[in-house]
Amino acid sequence: MIQEADVSLKRVLNLCLLAFLLLWPVVDALNGYLYYNYSSFTSVSAPYKALGFVFVLMLLFVFEIFSFIKLFILAALSVFCIVYQYLVYGYAVESISWIVRALLTVALILYLVSGRGCDFFWCKNKLAKLMMFYFFVMAFNVALGVLGVGESQYSGGIGGKGFIIAGNEMSFLMLVSASIMLVHVSDRVCFLKLFFLLLVLLVFFLMKATKVAILGICLVYFCVLIHRGCFKVKYLPVVYLSMLVGGAIVFFLGYQFVVATGLMDRMIYLYHLHGGFWGAMLSGRIIFLQDAFNELIVGFSFFDVLFGIGVDQLLFVEDLLVEIDLIDVFMAFGVVGPLVFYFPWILGLVWSCELFKESPRSGVCFIFLIFIFIVVSVTAGHVVNSGISSSATAFFISYLYMLKEEQKNARRDE
Repeated sequence: MIQEADVSLKRVLNLCLLAFLLLWPVVDALNGYLYYNYSSFTSVSAPYKALGFVFVLMLLFVFEIFSFIKLFILAALSVFCIVYQYLVYGYAVESISWIVRALLTVALILYLVSGRGCDFFWCKNKLAKLMMFYFFVMAFNVALGVLGVGESQYSGGIGGKGFIIAGNEMSFLMLVSASIMLVHVSDRVCFLKLFFLLLVLLVFFLMKATKVAILGICLVYFCVLIHRGCFKVKYLPVVYLSMLVGGAIVFFLGYQFVVATGLMDRMIYLYHLHGGFWGAMLSGRIIFLQDAFNELIVGFSFFDVLFGIGVDQLLFVEDLLVEIDLIDVFMAFGVVGPLVFYFPWILGLVWSCELFKESPRSGVCFIFLIFIFIVVSVTAGHVVNSGISSSATAFFISYLYMLKEEQKNARRDE
């Protein structure tokens, strides 16, 4: 039985965690401002998140000991990798940084979904509002970049990222945030309002000017329509007509924007440079993969396959980062890497299947969304090891869990 004083203490600590999460994207923007404007730059984002990681660990240890033990097992596997890399290659600084990001994501998920019965502080609505705030901060930076304040996404003034350093990670954060925003409001507004929200979001994704972001938001919207139940027979004429007209509008406006910003010229350049459609879509990552396999992976020892050679070795010695997350994680941490870094998405797939039993359309929606995000991880990189978007990943998986529990309780009460 949790005493009243314990509940009050936990609420205060939850408020501290909420403040930490609210400041997360703001600190990333401040970090970028310092990086772009001061030569003697020292990161404020990395220590901020490291302190947050320690704080979440403390919360798990004090209030959710069984969840802490689960995290400890993952951390122990990661420590084996770090120790091996340090002893064999002499470096482990960047590897530790990557591991902390991955474990912070898992720690946030385990805390947000555990022990919700005592004070019900964390809920779907709060997570959705956090996602909206994250998207607003990123969209504001995109607008700044397009207007010439801060940095553009690509050279030549194509797209914008403002004061955010990692453009691909920023695109992923916006995509995950937008997915929860659309899912959350889809049951509360009519179809036309939902479509209008898509158009508003699409404007910022076009301004971002990354291939993954533009294609991703359209696929996410399709998944949200599944969640909403718009593909029932009685809705099909209205839905298909709206999608046809809306698709024509989106294509026309999107095409004009892509041409005006120079993104089309960049795509044509990449098409010729990398020899075809997939070369352009993957920005030459197939060539990076071939180089990494021929020059590095084929020479792996048994323990390299098991524990990896480390991020430091990849970045500063071999210079063979592929920017395909699954490959980079394997090279850096061996077979242990995918288990640790993709653990949130494995949880998400398990919970999506459980959600499917309660609500098939919601389960299918989230299975497709997770598949989309994993494809983004493979095609764009910087997703599962992201410092910027790791909290958004935790919110998404936690939101899925809370939706699953809500559906299960609703069916039990029927």
